[in-house]
Parts: sequence; C-alpha cells; structure tokens
Amino acid sequence: MAGKARVHELAKELGVTSKEVLARLSEQGEFVKSASSTVEAPVARRLRESYGSKSDASAKPGPAPAKKPGPKAASTPAPSSDAAPKPAAARPGPRPSAPAAEPAPAPEAPAAPAAPAASAPAPSTEDRPAAPSRPGPRPAGPKPGPRTPKVGNNPFSSQAPVERAPRPQPGPGGPRPQGGARPAPGQGGPRPQGGARPAPGQGGPRPQGGRPAAGPGGPRPTPGSMPPRPNPGAMPSRAARPAAQGRPGPGGRGGPGGRPGGGGGGYRGGPGGGTGAPAGGFRGRPGGGGRGRPGGTAGAFGRPGGAPRRGRKSKRAKRAEYENMQAPIAGGVRLPRGQGETIRLARGASLSDFAEKIDANPASLVQALFNLGEMVTATQSVNEETLVLLGEEMNYVVQVVSPEDEDRELLDSFDLTYGEDEGGEEDLEYRPPVVTVMGHVDHGKTRLLDTIRKANVREGEAGGITQHIGAYQVLTELNGDERLITFIDTPGHEAFTAMRARGAKATDLAILVVAADDGVMPQTVEAINHAQAADVPIVVAVNKIDKEGAQPEKIRGQLTEYGLVPEEYGGDTMFVDISAKQGTNVEALLEAVLLTADASLDLRANPDMDAQGVAIEAHLDRGRGPVATVLIQRGTLRVGDSIVAGDAYGRVRRMVDENGDDITEATPSRPAQVIGFTSVPGAGDNLLVVDEDRIARQIADRRAARKRNALAARSRKRVSLEDLDAALKETSQLNLILKGDNSGTVEALEEALLGIEIDDEVQLRVIDRGVGGVTETNVNLASASNAIIIAFNVRAEGKATELANREGVEIRYYSVIYQAIDEVEAALKGMLKPVYEEKELGQAEIRAIFKSSKVGNIAGCMVQSGIMRRNAKARLLRDSTVVAENLTVTSLKREKDDATEVREGYECGLTLSYSDIKVGDVIETYELVEKPRT
Repeated sequence: MAGKARVHELAKELGVTSKEVLARLSEQGEFVKSASSTVEAPVARRLRESYGSKSDASAKPGPAPAKKPGPKAASTPAPSSDAAPKPAAARPGPRPSAPAAEPAPAPEAPAAPAAPAASAPAPSTEDRPAAPSRPGPRPAGPKPGPRTPKVGNNPFSSQAPVERAPRPQPGPGGPRPQGGARPAPGQGGPRPQGGARPAPGQGGPRPQGGRPAAGPGGPRPTPGSMPPRPNPGAMPSRAARPAAQGRPGPGGRGGPGGRPGGGGGGYRGGPGGGTGAPAGGFRGRPGGGGRGRPGGTAGAFGRPGGAPRRGRKSKRAKRAEYENMQAPIAGGVRLPRGQGETIRLARGASLSDFAEKIDANPASLVQALFNLGEMVTATQSVNEETLVLLGEEMNYVVQVVSPEDEDRELLDSFDLTYGEDEGGEEDLEYRPPVVTVMGHVDHGKTRLLDTIRKANVREGEAGGITQHIGAYQVLTELNGDERLITFIDTPGHEAFTAMRARGAKATDLAILVVAADDGVMPQTVEAINHAQAADVPIVVAVNKIDKEGAQPEKIRGQLTEYGLVPEEYGGDTMFVDISAKQGTNVEALLEAVLLTADASLDLRANPDMDAQGVAIEAHLDRGRGPVATVLIQRGTLRVGDSIVAGDAYGRVRRMVDENGDDITEATPSRPAQVIGFTSVPGAGDNLLVVDEDRIARQIADRRAARKRNALAARSRKRVSLEDLDAALKETSQLNLILKGDNSGTVEALEEALLGIEIDDEVQLRVIDRGVGGVTETNVNLASASNAIIIAFNVRAEGKATELANREGVEIRYYSVIYQAIDEVEAALKGMLKPVYEEKELGQAEIRAIFKSSKVGNIAGCMVQSGIMRRNAKARLLRDSTVVAENLTVTSLKREKDDATEVREGYECGLTLSYSDIKVGDVIETYELVEKPRT
C-alpha cells in the first residue's frame, strides 16, 4: 500500500470492475486516463477506504436490529449532547482514521425510533477509539493535515461521502420522518448547535459562519429528507474532506446524502432520501457551492470548481459540431450543408465567389471538385454546369445570373435605369418609326434602301452583299404631311445572324424583302423568326417583280405557312409588290410602313431625359479613333455628354449624321455616328448617358471584368481525370487573330469560324480580336502564339507587314466573309492527322524454301493474284490464319535477276523480314493509301 498501484490491480483487489474504479476516482477528483494508469499511494488508500467503509456499512445492518429492542433511548438525549463535544476534542488526532468507523451507527438510526436515533452517539463514541487502531501501523495521523487542503480544493471530493447516501436505504421508512431531533440541514441534530462539529478539517464553525450564508441558495431540506448521519461522533474522521470542500463557499441544496459543505445540486429525493443522485452538481440544480461554476465547489490546484469539469460545450459549439457532422461529403471533403437556398452567381464566377456566398473555405471546394473529376483553381472562372453540380452536392440551388439581369443589377448599384421613359404621359412626344430591312442575301434589301435614299451603297459593299448594319433617316410624305422614317439595313448572309437579331431588337417595324423569282429562302425564314421573337410587325416587300419568272402570288402562298397572311387573303399583313431597281411602288411601300406603324405601335418618347440608345455598329477610324453608329431610343444625346456603351466609355466630342454632316444633338429615333469613345464598343451594346466620367469608367471597368470572366468560363474546356491522358496528348490547334473594319463584322466572323465542325483532333482558337488595321502588336502576339492573322476589310499598318515577313507570321486578307470561312475550314481539314486505308496488292503461295547462309530462308513462290512488289508490306498466312503481320518484302527476284515487281502467273523468289516460313504458306502483300479527311 506504500507504493503506486494500477487501476486494474485495485479493481481486482476490491472485487469491482475497472470502470467503476475509474468512476470512483473521478468522483474523488482524481483524473485517471485508463485502467492501466497508476495512482499514488494516498489516492489508492482513500479508494480502499471508501470501498472498505462501504463494505463495513453493508456488514453492520445485522447487529443494528439487535439494539432496536432497547427502549432506553429516552434517557440518552442528554448523553447525546455530551457526546457531541467529545468528537470535537478528539478530532485533531484520530480525525483521518475515522471513515471506517463512521458507517457503523448509520443503520441504527433508520431502524430505531426517533428517540433511539438521538441515543446513537453513545455507541458511536465507543466505536471511534477502535478506528485509529486500523491505520495505526502507518503514519497516517500527521499526513492528513497537509493533505487536507488538496482534498478541500478538489471539485469532486464531496462525492465520495455522498455516494454513501444510498447506504441507509435498508431502512428508508418511518424513522427518517421522525428524525426531528436532528434539526441540522444536512448532518443531524448536533449541527445546528455550532459546536457539535468543531473539527478543523470538518469546518465545525461553518454553520455559524459560511454555512448560514448559503441560505440565499435556497431553503434547506427538511430533516426527513436528509441521509441518516447517525451521530456527530462518527462524522469528524469521514467529514474531514467534505468539510474542507465546503470551505470555499456556502453549500447549495443538499441532495440526498449531500454533505453540508459540499457542492449543491443532486436532485431532491423522496422523504426516504434513498433515491438521490450523488451531490456535486452532476444532475441536480445548481447550488451555491464554491467559487467555481454554479453547482460545484472550487477545483483542485486553483481550477474553477464544479461538476462540468469535463469541458461542457456551449449550445453554439454543440450545434456547430452537429451541423458539421451532418454536412454533405463531396469527393471525400466535408462541405457546408445548405437548406435549399438559391445562390445567385455571375457568369464566369470562381470558386472563391461561390465560397464567399456560402461562407465556406475555397480550398474545400477546390478539393471537392478535384475528387469529383474537375480540375479548377480557386480563382479560375468556372462554367455554369460545374457550379450547378457543386451546388447540388451541398443542397444549394445555384442560379447563374443572365447578362441582362447582371447588367441591370450593375446599373442599380449606381442608381441608374435603362429602358424606361422618365416623366408622365405629358412628357412623351412623337418619334419617327425605326424600320429594319431584312431578308435573304441578294434579294435586294440594300438596292431598295439605295432607291429610297437615292444613294448607291450597294456598290461600296464587297461582293455585292451587305456586311455592315447601316442606319439612315429619310423624309417621306403621307397625306400631305412630311414624316421621318429611320431605316436599319441588316446583312442577309447566314454568318450575320447575330446582327440581324440585334436589328430586330432595336426596331419598331420590319420590312421583309423577298425576291419574286427566288421565293422563301433560309435567311428569309430566319428573319421572320427574329421579327416574331421581338414582337415586331412585318410589312412584306415582294421585290424583283420586273424580272422574268416572277411569281408574287407564289410568295404570298409560301409566307402564309409562316403566319404572314396577306390582307387580300383575310390576314393583317400588308404585301407590296415592288421593283427596287426600277423604283416601282416604293412610295406605296413607305406609305404601308407608316400606316402599319400608326395602327399597331405607340411611337412616343421623352426627349428631355438623359439619352439612352443602342450601338448599331462600331469601328476604329484611323483619323477619328473609335466611331460608333448609335440609335437614340429615348432622351436627347448632346455633344459633351459622358457616355458608356458596354465596356467602352468616353465623352461625346463630335456627332455626324448619315450624310456626314455635323450635328449637336440626336433626338429619339435619330441615328448618329458618335466620336469620343476610349475604345470600340461592341455592336448591340446599350448606350447610356451618366452624370460624370468617373461613373462611366467604373461601369465600363466592371462590365469588362465580367465579360472577361464569362469568356474565360466559356472558352475553358472541361478536362476530367478520366480523359486527362487524352487531353495531354498532342492535338492540332489553329490560333487566329481577327481584325475587321467594325465590331459587328468581327463578331459575325468569329461566330462563323467557331461554328466550323471539324474532328475533335483539331481545335480552332481565337486568341485576339479587334477593330482596325493589323498593328505590330498583333504581329508580335501572332509570332509568340504561332497564330494566323485574319484581316477583314483592313490592311496592315506601318511596319506591321515588314515585321510579319521577318517573323514568319502569315496575314490573310479578305473582303467577303464566306471566302474567309472556306479557307479557314480548308486549313483546319489540312491539319487533321492522316487516315490510311489498306489496299491489297497480291498473293503468292510458297512452293519451295531455299536456305541461304547470307540472307536466310528464301521463299520460292508462285504469284496467284495481283503482283508481288519489293519493299511492300506483307503478312504471312498459314491455313488461312495470319501467322505474322506487318512484314516487309526485303528482296524480290525473277529467275536470277532482281525485280521490282512480279505479276500474276509468274514464279519468283523473295525474302521476308520473318524466317519461320513453310511450304504451303501464303504471302499477302498490301500498301497503305492515305484517305482524305472531310
């Protein structure tokens, strides 16, 4: 007992499980990890004492009933009071050794009536001198003195004696309620008298000092609910530790069997007091014990006391831990779980943007996507499909904001709106209708506009087809009134789909030009779809009625299939037969346009607000810089206004009309060329007037950043881990730099080139695009990236041609868009890896084998079909089974002469790059022929 002992050894010695010993040590305030841990000798001794006292208590209930018949308890109250001072005087010496003797009188109290309960102190005093004899052999007397503070500071020390509370359960009946002779709140009769328990370790004076202070903690339990502490004489030795524990502060509500100075907090038991839990605040209400947390005493070594010594977690910590446990696991990474919320992200958003929205770590999202087969960095733009997939894994609904909503939110952040007229009805004024001329290529759209404007725009267009959007305003007369009409001419070639769509969106009414001798063509149908999608009324101009073979009625029948029913057929679409070349019925067409506009449109706008419009097209002029053709839709644009269009901004320095004359302002429905942008705006970008240049610059910069992110997300090809090996293999890629005379043409050319369908082995990549001539910067970029420069209607500037020749950069010039498309497609097809197909040459049967030390086995053959050719590919067949493949005819002889080839029916001798040949084998020769790729 003098040395250390392991927990499992103590458990074996005491006849209990290691788990129970660990629990008992924890209640005593000793922190032991496992059953193999060692404990100090004093701790082991206290443990043995606690179990020893329990066993003694369980052994003495037998003799207790024997004393019950003695009714002389009536004369014992006086000795009881005398016995109380005895323990006080004797406690300084034998105090530590009393725990073994204390339980002996415990069973007598419940067994005897109330009066005998008071007489119990007499036997107790007789038993107490015997207690010191047990620890006598060891120097236990002096040790408890220094050890008492340690025990007193131990947060769990009160629970060793508390656990003895259930011991009186053998007699929980009547004697407990009759214990009125023990008026002490937790200990018995002598406690209220103050001097009944004067032991220094026990804290006898506490009832008068610190103990009454616990009154605010709650009313003391009635004596009936108290555990049966038999007499004060037995308490001093056992109470040494609990008393010191009560020292720091007033005791709380005493649980069943709770020590008077101990931590409060066991839940209240019944009148019998046998069902209480150990005191100390584990399950009960918090009492007032100790300086530590409510419901506990001061902890050992100055730590805060209280039962929750194991580190009770706050509700927030518990909730966070629970949510973390319930979080979804994507690719082995634990991610935050959503509640089905909708997360709005801009186009080309990165994982960092997504993580910021859901308060997550971007690195976790990167790792999750990597484990799911997607390799993305935290700041890399991610396409919509990947964001939606990741959101579904975390129970979020990812919504990628459309470009329109994105731009609307951007303008809202600057308190700007687009697309609405300011003011009331009284502020609106009449404006001219905006008419778009649409139709198939070469059906006479531009010729019609030339006739209306009395100009010759068609001759200026390369190839005779329109490759720009032109905006013009003409003056006509209706019922004696002069009326203005704004015309927008759109290209009819299939490559200009986006330009036609922009024209339909910016217009009030559409003129559909159909050639009477050609009929409805694919771009005619597309124009109808664009106009109907924009909810634009259509006036049909049946052109070329002066040509032979013109069938205007056939055109009416064909267009009826697309919902354009002529008025003469009972519909609401006006058809006018015209000849743009001869000028026939052109005035009637203009009248039909005005009548349709007046009947079906509300042509009013507020001219007094800040101008809003759309950029029809834009180009880079060498002398004037970026020039944009804009159509004002509402408000008035004036020279000096701060403007922003897409990602371009600037201040209006000059405006000219379609005739080249300077104008100072542009009213609604007025087309004008605006000079003053810092860069070339995109065709179809919205034009907006703002108060300051600073606001215009900020809007343009943010639009440019979003445009870059969206472009990066769109151009990034998804590479999964499964096809990583294939992606790393060398692939043919054609890099292009596009330069054009205006932004609309460049956009149309890029869309047409990217739409070329070639095998996956070849990729087309547009690394740069711009408006204006080819510069040295373009050449340097092409040289670094091994790209080809496509110049559309522009030429090289300065020394760009010389630099391109020196660097070996190819510049291709085009003026017609379909020529550029055809040549690029041919170049892509030429980059495809060749495909070879096998062409059989002939077969020869081996009739004899000649061995040669010089060349090996020589096959004497008869050519059965075709020819045998030297150096041809061959395979060896034996019994119609291929024995060897990919062989070569290394030598061929006819008789004794070398031969290049031997034809059918002749004998020959040949050697193969394979020596295991037999008589009867067949040699089959073939050649590989390259197959053109399409």
